[in-house]
Amino acid sequence: MKLPEDIIEKIQEYSAALLSPNEIAVLVDIVPSEINLFCDICKNHQNSPIHVAYQKGRLTTKYELRSTVIKLAKAGSPAAEPLADKYLKEQLINE
Repeated sequence: MKLPEDIIEKIQEYSAALLSPNEIAVLVDIVPSEINLFCDICKNHQNSPIHVAYQKGRLTTKYELRSTVIKLAKAGSPAAEPLADKYLKEQLINE
């Protein structure tokens, strides 16, 4: 599946807003018969610009959220500290 660069940019923007591949497909006017293919590409086709844009948007927001939680935890936020601990444990498991 090939899409114009402006649509690839929209995919990254919408993914950064944590929309699902299915929701993004609707917003960028993917024809209904190709929505399942689009969703599969977003999740599994690592060499596709669609996959890269989807992952980059999602991970950018993940980083921003985690960065904020870490800053709050370092400042002593009781609500942020358990989340920061959870992120640390996830990182250790994935290493």
